[in-house]
Amino acid sequence: MKNYVIHILTFFFLIVFSQNDVVAETKKDKSFSIDSLMRNTEIDFRTSYGFYAHHHFEMSSYSAHFPMFELSLQQQTYGKSSWQSYFNYPIIGFTAFYSDLGNIDIMGKAYAIYPFINFPFNKSKVNTFGLRFGVGLGYITEKFDHVRNYHNISIGSNFNAAINLTLEYKRLISERFRISVFAGLTHFSNGCSNYPNNGINIINAGAGLTYLINEPQKFIPKKINTEDYLRTVDLDYYLGMSFGIKRIEYAQKENIGVYHLDFYIMDRISNLSKVGIGLDLVYDATDNISIIDDYDNQKFTFMEMLKPGISLTYELMMSDVSFLFNFGYHPYGLDMSYGRWYQKIGMKVNVGEYIYGKITLNTHFGVADFIGFGIGVRL
Repeated sequence: MKNYVIHILTFFFLIVFSQNDVVAETKKDKSFSIDSLMRNTEIDFRTSYGFYAHHHFEMSSYSAHFPMFELSLQQQTYGKSSWQSYFNYPIIGFTAFYSDLGNIDIMGKAYAIYPFINFPFNKSKVNTFGLRFGVGLGYITEKFDHVRNYHNISIGSNFNAAINLTLEYKRLISERFRISVFAGLTHFSNGCSNYPNNGINIINAGAGLTYLINEPQKFIPKKINTEDYLRTVDLDYYLGMSFGIKRIEYAQKENIGVYHLDFYIMDRISNLSKVGIGLDLVYDATDNISIIDDYDNQKFTFMEMLKPGISLTYELMMSDVSFLFNFGYHPYGLDMSYGRWYQKIGMKVNVGEYIYGKITLNTHFGVADFIGFGIGVRL
């Protein structure tokens, strides 16, 4: 149970990114075959050099530069689903990652596997600029131990979320080969599911080589829908609930729950976007630990421990998959040690017309609070 949050997070992303094209093929294309599955499939190998970005003063002792290696199986979308053409035909795939992290004994080595999506800024046959984003499962071989490895104040668990953000330039050098140069940020964190959770930030730059396995598929042109230009207010209402776990002390023997209820009023402003207002209600049982000294061991009721919040919300839609971005404020709460302002970054997947599942990372200006898993309904 200790690291089940990270396992579910990765599994959720694997399902989402693998189903977009494959399911579309099986439902819409009766001539589905291995060949159709492998359309525009590529193998990408990257090597880079990285260094630690110290976001806490006490982490400055981690001073090292080190190589990083990535091997990806990826697919160039070609417009089978309408969102692909709207986003300029992004690349989706899976990456296996390895680094020795500078051969520092207290840090160990890093392994990761994560799905990603690469959004191109332009669409050229020869030169392409893009932004790649990936989230998945990471494994760090060394973690904090109060006796054996007390210098490692960054990572409190072996299994962590692995997050990658990369800017890149690609150039076609032959019919089957492309080269690339890139710079990016890789982050490892357990989302406060274990202590400590300062995380690891790595800045890197490098080069890569991509090989196209089979003949490229022609792009399906973007279809212009005249309804996109008719602007009317059409509100959607969403009600959801989620659950997460936290550990805020090393000696804490068990996971403590966080419960989150949210309600959104959203208006669709384009074929791909919605904006709206969100209302949040959070019960974080770890607050009972955090406020003991401040309130002289006073006991509070469930209702007194609730933290209401209000937020601005943006939803980016890709067929049945959406990415959610919230920026909000807690007007009240007994424990405001993280601050009153909060942010949520998440993903939801529609299951039918009215039900959806979701994962959200709740933060306070980059400081992870908890990862929530939940379900919701469109009213």
